[in-house]
Amino acid sequence: MRNNPPIQIFEYGFLKIGEQGFDRPHWMALDKYNETHGGGFFSLHHNGVKFNQYVGVIQVGNITIEILPKIGKTAPKGEEAKWQKVLIDMLRECSWMQVYAHEKASLRFKYNSILEAYLELYIIECEKLLRLGLIKKYRLENSNCTALKGKLLFAQNIQKNLVHQELFYTRHQVYDRENIYNQILLKALKLIPVISQSPFLKDRVYSLLLAFPELQDIKVNEATFQKLVFDRKTTPYREAIEIAAMLLLNYRPDISSGHNHVLAILFDMNDLWEEYIYRQLVKHKPADWHIRPQHYKRFWESGASSHYKGVKPDVIITYEKRCVIVDTKWKLPDRNIPDDADLKQMFVYNEYWEGINALLLYPHLDYTPTPKYEPGTFINRKHSCGVMKTSVLCDTATSTIVTLDRNIGQRLNEYIKKEIFK
Repeated sequence: MRNNPPIQIFEYGFLKIGEQGFDRPHWMALDKYNETHGGGFFSLHHNGVKFNQYVGVIQVGNITIEILPKIGKTAPKGEEAKWQKVLIDMLRECSWMQVYAHEKASLRFKYNSILEAYLELYIIECEKLLRLGLIKKYRLENSNCTALKGKLLFAQNIQKNLVHQELFYTRHQVYDRENIYNQILLKALKLIPVISQSPFLKDRVYSLLLAFPELQDIKVNEATFQKLVFDRKTTPYREAIEIAAMLLLNYRPDISSGHNHVLAILFDMNDLWEEYIYRQLVKHKPADWHIRPQHYKRFWESGASSHYKGVKPDVIITYEKRCVIVDTKWKLPDRNIPDDADLKQMFVYNEYWEGINALLLYPHLDYTPTPKYEPGTFINRKHSCGVMKTSVLCDTATSTIVTLDRNIGQRLNEYIKKEIFK
């Protein structure tokens, strides 16, 4: 089977029916998926689909759609491969794509695919667990035994063994690999041949399935994964279970036709940008700084109904009892003037955390050694709010491959310490 290239489109892009193999049956499958998930990931039009701020991958039937991040109102034509790599690197840095490494798995296919990267990573984790040995746990089982053990179930024993009086129908303990952890792994492994177009991955999955014991097929939902407890024995399962949850909870089989199954692994780009900036700031922070993410405070409450409202800035940096608030925005402000709502939000943050300065941090396409900063003040207040832009991509003068800037935290911290905390 041919490993088809994914359809690559940028945030807020529009994919028409009839383009790049996207046909009416695919559109109808996405329509059903949208109804199930509240319609927040994309919007359907009569002649196509328009994507929102969510990035990631959608597998629908025999096609894969990758939604890539972009900066500004225009998408960089011909740069899809670069921004695909930026997205994967950002997911890896934020641990939203666990333990992914360039020199290891992933993206060794003719057409790089975000979905195939996740699938191969899951296969690697399962192979590792098989080498270590799948865990065994105790469980209760009701069945016939040739010797009396456990608790004899009298009513069932009479019903089932009226003729075979040499058997005992009992409830007894069994120590084997029939447990929820292994059942989840197996269920996700069986899903891969359905959604993957890669013969390479399918061969590896079939080899794994031969090595797996026969286990019960279970139904899974969010509660299934919330109830899991990871102890000393099951901790090695954590990363595989996380990917399995991502695959199983976001998969919607097409029961009517059996052809256009939908799997969507999507991330809000605003959340991803916020998480990436926070991790980079912490990674390169000076020893005497204290950085907190999303510190929550109440700012309004109703005496009658006991309802309240709270505020939660993205990042709070404290140094020598002075505070700087950083709020990330994955967009570009018109004429470097923030939205009214954003400014009012930053005003409240400064008031409640006694901040000396608030920073609205936006991405910037072009590399500059230091962030671009335009100060701004709140009239008749001692605190201020500035607009800061920092490049997402690395310095092309020092790198032959244009990719994610991994020194962004160091450059931001140096500038904040020198210019904001001065």
